[in-house]
Amino acid sequence: MKPSLELNQYFPYQFSILAQQMSEYIAKIYKKQYGLSRFEWRVLACVGQQHCSDTTKTISGKDIMQITQLDKMQVSRAIAKLQQGNYLSQETSTTDRRANTVVLTSQGELLYQEIVPLVLAQEQALLSHLSDIEQQQLIAITRKLSQKLAHEQ
Repeated sequence: MKPSLELNQYFPYQFSILAQQMSEYIAKIYKKQYGLSRFEWRVLACVGQQHCSDTTKTISGKDIMQITQLDKMQVSRAIAKLQQGNYLSQETSTTDRRANTVVLTSQGELLYQEIVPLVLAQEQALLSHLSDIEQQQLIAITRKLSQKLAHEQ
């Protein structure tokens, strides 16, 4: 008997479908209301997180790539588009002249502060179908699988 793959029971397939559905669900906010692509939102969110949590407020393109799991071209294009919108500013790194750092502009900070509560509310609306324990388990399992995959690479 030939091996058969039941996609509705195959976890990687189901997880990729779920990831796409979640991206589209959250994109209702940043894409439809603010005209940002998925990559632009990821970069803005990454720079915004750095801006809110670090006194230097800057982050390198390489760090953005690592955090967002986007490739160099996707990050570069997103940064360029966000610079055109006056949401980000890019400077040569003070520690490595070959690298650039990115920081939110005041307009970028306002945009980030406006979008974050909306996407968090969207996340809560999605997760509201799970109990508190299920939410905690989902996060724990997702992190555990992610760590396993990171070690496999």
